[in-house]
Amino acid sequence: MKKMFLYYFRRRLPVLIILMIAMAIMTIIIQSQSSYIMYGQSSEGYRVETAGQTNPFIYLSIILSVIVTIIPVLEFSFKMKRRSVDLYYSLPIKRIKLYICKYFVGIAEFLILYIPQWLISFIWLATIPSVSNIFDLSYSIYFMLASIGYGILIYSFLTFFYSMGNTLVDGIIFMALASCFLPTLMNVMYSLILGANFSDRTFYMRFFFIYSPLFDISGKLHSNMISGTYEGINILGIVLNVALSILALIAFFFIHSEKNNAELVGDESDTIFGYKLFIPLYMITSFKLISSSISALWVFIGLAGYLVYCIYRKSFRIKRNDIITLGVSIIIGLLIAIFV
Repeated sequence: MKKMFLYYFRRRLPVLIILMIAMAIMTIIIQSQSSYIMYGQSSEGYRVETAGQTNPFIYLSIILSVIVTIIPVLEFSFKMKRRSVDLYYSLPIKRIKLYICKYFVGIAEFLILYIPQWLISFIWLATIPSVSNIFDLSYSIYFMLASIGYGILIYSFLTFFYSMGNTLVDGIIFMALASCFLPTLMNVMYSLILGANFSDRTFYMRFFFIYSPLFDISGKLHSNMISGTYEGINILGIVLNVALSILALIAFFFIHSEKNNAELVGDESDTIFGYKLFIPLYMITSFKLISSSISALWVFIGLAGYLVYCIYRKSFRIKRNDIITLGVSIIIGLLIAIFV
């Protein structure tokens, strides 16, 4: 497996170096336009230096989010092409070892692309005059460690759901549905348990996207870096997303990797962790997501559910079981939205 890892990694290395250099140039340009230090004048006429408005960790969080979203597509799109999947599955290696190898190649790619961007940001910040009087740069190291750890979790989460698709489109849809479902579910839970109104529920939802804990951590560490205060971090959002990511990683290795069939390439993505799971749950929770004052949009929720089933079946003629599931989901969603 070590030889296979090195083989795939070497094949990717030239492209990775080009991408890393391009991203480094972009990072330098953004750093040059950022305002980390603000200069003012005291009442006595002395120059005063204060922290600027720019959070150096926000750009790193954005670029990390992009990297860990793209890498699953690059590494596991082979299973959605019949020619490549026949080649990979014919190799004299157990399928789970193949998936482990591809998984760790993805982590290596993530580190190669991300760490230089953090290093440029750190060096740039460290070379600003008088920055040591305002910033505690040790928090930049803390952010690097935290972001790499959580970035690997996001990558694991997205890799599992992307690789459940039998087509490229299905894989991308699964990633999007999986990333957004937890905030939609928490919208209902805040209503049922806490009785939160529509605006409060909408506000709390932002903490539960798979990427949200990364930005919460970046805000918290930046405020600690400048000895400020930050109230936006949500421990529940971090714990739930970490737990889901770990479960997805376990499922990826012990459930999914041994159940891929080359004959299913390009066919319906008929998996419990795809449309079968997300369409009913989204249907039920989405009715509560919409305020009762604009309940006319409920019709569009039902229509959207039907259209997603059409994407699932790759036809406008969906199966009887789909129609039953869609109808039951609409009824349950309406009952929750009206009476809860």
